[in-house]
Amino acid sequence: MDGKKEAPASVLLPAEAALALLAQGDAEQAESLLRAHLRLNPKDAQGWHAMACVARAGGNATAAVALAGRAVALAPEPFFHITLALALLELGHVEQARAAANVAVLSTPTDPRAHDAMARIMEQMGRLPDAERALKKALSLRPLEQERHMALAAFLARCGRVAEAVTVSARAVALEGNAVMAHNLHAMILEQAGRMAQAEPHFGVVARAMPDNPQALANHGAALFAQHRYEEAENILHVSATLAPDVAETRTNLGLVLMAQGRLHGAEQELGAAYRLREQDARLALNYGTVLQDLGRTQEAEVLFKQAMQRATTVQDKARATLDLASLCLSLGRFMEGWARFEARRDLLPPPVGVSSLPEWDGDVTAKTVLLYAEQGLGDSLQFLRYVGLAAQKARIMLLVPEALRSFVNCLLPVWSGRVQLCTPAQVGEAEVCCSLLSLPHRLGVVEPFAWQPDTALFAGHIMPGRKAELRVGLCWAGNPRYQFDRRRSIAPALLAPLAGVKGVRFQALQPSADLSEVPMPIAPLPEGDLLATTKLVAGLDVVVSVDTMVVHLAGLLGKPTLLLDRYGGDWRWARGSVAQAQPAGALARSLWYPSVQIVRQPAPVEEKPSWQHPLAVAAHWLAQAAEE
Repeated sequence: MDGKKEAPASVLLPAEAALALLAQGDAEQAESLLRAHLRLNPKDAQGWHAMACVARAGGNATAAVALAGRAVALAPEPFFHITLALALLELGHVEQARAAANVAVLSTPTDPRAHDAMARIMEQMGRLPDAERALKKALSLRPLEQERHMALAAFLARCGRVAEAVTVSARAVALEGNAVMAHNLHAMILEQAGRMAQAEPHFGVVARAMPDNPQALANHGAALFAQHRYEEAENILHVSATLAPDVAETRTNLGLVLMAQGRLHGAEQELGAAYRLREQDARLALNYGTVLQDLGRTQEAEVLFKQAMQRATTVQDKARATLDLASLCLSLGRFMEGWARFEARRDLLPPPVGVSSLPEWDGDVTAKTVLLYAEQGLGDSLQFLRYVGLAAQKARIMLLVPEALRSFVNCLLPVWSGRVQLCTPAQVGEAEVCCSLLSLPHRLGVVEPFAWQPDTALFAGHIMPGRKAELRVGLCWAGNPRYQFDRRRSIAPALLAPLAGVKGVRFQALQPSADLSEVPMPIAPLPEGDLLATTKLVAGLDVVVSVDTMVVHLAGLLGKPTLLLDRYGGDWRWARGSVAQAQPAGALARSLWYPSVQIVRQPAPVEEKPSWQHPLAVAAHWLAQAAEE
């Protein structure tokens, strides 16, 4: 032993120490260490390369190119060329970047970093197959490295190959379950695939690992909102908005969550704040206008809808703005303008398969066979069937409706005196022109609402069992739970207690898959069957009480006395433009579309909590009167 002490093996070289600091996010300290080192060791290629990495991390690609070039001149290490290539790519010098990356690939073909860099360059050049091959080569060299799976998954997602991307990103998560970035990537790809329910737990992992990161919280909140978990979404989005109050997307999602719960004033504050952050954004204007319309501030809403139409940057966004304005016009009774603008939905909703190849019918008398087709929900189809007879006066009609409507519509064919033929999708090609049912008011020039009630003898009523003196009441308290804003129109079964106290009535459920154990009174379940079966059931009832679902349209068509329990800020079909204005004092509103339908609305929310107390009290009184008659 000569008495000299050897340096511990754990002591890092200056370049290594600087890169370790950079990896920890301390770029300033890394740069300071390197500057001091390079002043004394100007020929240390590793040091200059580390300085290039610091420059790239700070967004200074120009400096990174110069520094990496100096490192290459001192010692042409292959991984120096990788850094040089990526810096050149960031400056847009794609061909020079490819040349530098090619040096690295040829020099060290077993280094996955070289192939990864080449993949980025090939993608930038639009050579996607070459980019994919490079990424798969990198993955084959390091199949257990999570980073390689993530790089390939992200590439596939960018190329629109989302199903493949999901499979690869799932492998990345499986390799190291605690890796936050892998969970985040997997969640984002699942979101892109429309699988938000599966994405939510992964967004949750990221949010819990980064509780002070507003973007992580916002992503998790949006995923919870998509699953209708409104209270959880509200809490996490509120925290995100507190941490970063100037992020319009977060304020928007928070506003929509509040709106879905019927808390319109809170929604107005959040959606208004989002709009003011980016007033040129058409979608933010639409969201804000929608909540203002629901609050009855229709003039302000109209201004915003028109702004959105002018500022929209895509056909779809302009169509959404026009369609929102159409709904506002229809709600106010401005039907001529409303029907014309309602046509904008054709830019959002593709027609059924085979229909798009047919020319549009203009509504004039023609010898051609016209295909009329249904779109959107069953309630819309039922409402607009009234126009089929008018169309049949001008042309021979083929009528295409969803399978659930076929047997019902088949019973209506005698009403149209042989001028209407029910068809299948396979028969669409036999028609010569086409028109959506929802376009008929505009094409036919029928401006105002009008009542239509086909002969109820077409539907033999199903007699509900029970004592003859009992009032037979059809009851529907909830809509489709898949609808994002269904909570606003639906009533929790426990709240139906006021109806349970009405004497002399017998209840029949009019909604499928209902948990009747939660209903606070005896009620018969809805038998299985299609719409015709439900129609026959309703035909045998005395009255119907329902929230805003297809059931109201069906009962109205049958002329059944019906009470609609409408949410505050409800649909245009039940707004003031569609109700009879000359009513006795204190009387319920009466629909112009269905004269047998009366309407009671939720009052404005009190302390931000919408309440069904008043509509249900009115319904109980209405039923009690009907039972006494």
